[in-house]
Amino acid sequence: MSVAMQSTEQVTSGELFGLVDQAQRLAKTARRPDLLDRLSRVHARLAGREMHIVLVGAPGQGATSLVRVLDQIRQDRLPGAHLVDAPGGRGAEQIPVPDVTTAHAVLFASDASHEYGPPELDALARIRAQGAPVAGVITKIDLNSQWPEVQQANRERLREAKLDSPPIPLLPVSSELSDSGRQRNDESVTIASGIPQLVEFLRDRMSTRVDSGLRDAVLGEVRAVIDQLGARWKGELDQLGSTGPNPMERQQRALAELERRQQLSVNWQLALADGATELMAQVEHDLRDRLRTVVRLAERDIGTSDPVSRWEQFDIWLRAQVGESVQANFQLTRERSRQLAERVGGQLGGNPDGRPAGVSLPHVRVNNPDEALARVQPMELPDSAKGGVLPRLINSLRGSYGGVLMVGVLTSLAGLVLINPWSIGAGVLLGAFTFWEDRKNGKERIKAEAKQAVSKLMDEVIFRVGDDSRTQLRRVHRTLRDHFTVLNDQRLRAASDAVRTASEATQLDAHHDSRVAELRANLAELGQLRNRVAAPVG
Repeated sequence: MSVAMQSTEQVTSGELFGLVDQAQRLAKTARRPDLLDRLSRVHARLAGREMHIVLVGAPGQGATSLVRVLDQIRQDRLPGAHLVDAPGGRGAEQIPVPDVTTAHAVLFASDASHEYGPPELDALARIRAQGAPVAGVITKIDLNSQWPEVQQANRERLREAKLDSPPIPLLPVSSELSDSGRQRNDESVTIASGIPQLVEFLRDRMSTRVDSGLRDAVLGEVRAVIDQLGARWKGELDQLGSTGPNPMERQQRALAELERRQQLSVNWQLALADGATELMAQVEHDLRDRLRTVVRLAERDIGTSDPVSRWEQFDIWLRAQVGESVQANFQLTRERSRQLAERVGGQLGGNPDGRPAGVSLPHVRVNNPDEALARVQPMELPDSAKGGVLPRLINSLRGSYGGVLMVGVLTSLAGLVLINPWSIGAGVLLGAFTFWEDRKNGKERIKAEAKQAVSKLMDEVIFRVGDDSRTQLRRVHRTLRDHFTVLNDQRLRAASDAVRTASEATQLDAHHDSRVAELRANLAELGQLRNRVAAPVG
């Protein structure tokens, strides 16, 4: 179903939860456990959404302790939450309020020892003016037994200050009770702390802004459920109302559609298997090709100058080049994975143009290779660069000695002594030549060892990053397989239901009228939900 999305740009989490809940109720009415399971996964994904939560409050009001307690249970209950304790000032005249325009939610902390005064009401008004969703948190209820009266008084103060439309929730909590309950493993104490209720409120009931990608995914899943329920109920209503083709023709059409979807079931699985193999080969070839380019640049740099004198800078430069190449390779992986998802979705949809219209696509995630790159060790300095000048001087002395000895023996045949000007000159020349040759050969050895170090680094990069890439591609394959398997099963089940409904068209019982009324009521509610998905309202 094609729906204009302009009206959904400002959909909040509360509205999305409402849409999912209504879709779950309709799926339960239709006795479709597969759709209920699908919507449960959507609900869990929405509950685990990314949330930037800012805690605001005057100093000493328990905001810092609350951040600490929430952060301790964040991974289990609020996996996508990022908690920030806004710095407070020391003055009592005005409570500092940071820029919260980008926050998903603001928690305003004030302890249970006092009611809201002008500073608290002013801070809440400034938060409301920035448009961020806000909830009040009454802290330290373990130390102040009169907190219910304070809560009621705060509600009256908000109403008098015209800050209660829409109402600001006021939630009582105790960080100390939460710590005590967790340490003693006492669930009753933990519940008495109010922290679990606060987490549940933030996760499921506080209306916050939602990332556009998550919003579109939730709406897409709800639309898919609407389409399946609508097709089934309309088909059954047509059967009961005896409208359109006769039962035999409807049965033939239903059988033909079931056969078509069975063939599409084979097509998308083949497309996924071939595409996954091709994707892995493409990504590996791209990585090796990019690293070969880096190797050529490094060897060209080594050939033009001595890398030893600047070895640390050379290593940093080379690793930066490798990092850029690997990041580009993983960006290619993301793009090709998305294209594979679209290609498989097109095969499952069976549309003539091959596009995945009418088929929801999974969220394909490819993480950055930072961890794999971090395990790559810096290059070691070539061994030839550690020898220094002394070995060359020793070799020069050996060459000089050989020259003196060789020429001295030859000149001794002419009656000269072994050590004479000719033998000394030959020793000097041969020693200088040996020193120059050692120096030249040493530079060549250093360059060769530097190139070998580069090659060794590339082998390690290919080993580390390649393994990470293959692992992520296998995860992409599993994600696509699991996602499209669920969709395929649902489509086959819907086609089978249509065949069964058509086969039972002639077996109408005495409950014909009541069933027609029930189907029309279900379709009417389904139409309302479809309109809400197109343009949700609070």
